[in-house]
Amino acid sequence: MLIHGDQVRLTKKDCDLLRGLAGSDPSYIRTRTQLEMYVRQHLVNYTGRSASELLLRRMLESFCIPRL
Repeated sequence: MLIHGDQVRLTKKDCDLLRGLAGSDPSYIRTRTQLEMYVRQHLVNYTGRSASELLLRRMLESFCIPRL
């Protein structure tokens, strides 16, 4: 993932990983806001009731980029 200011460019590997975790195409994502909205929208699928759901949730949350 490449980041410059508010702009985000996902690599093919990032897109493939997000698609696998969320089940929808992330290729339209161009800004931090779009990425954060995408992650939040798909976090509802992982409630964290089991160890595997908790792991998948943390993997998806790892795409949220802290603002410096």
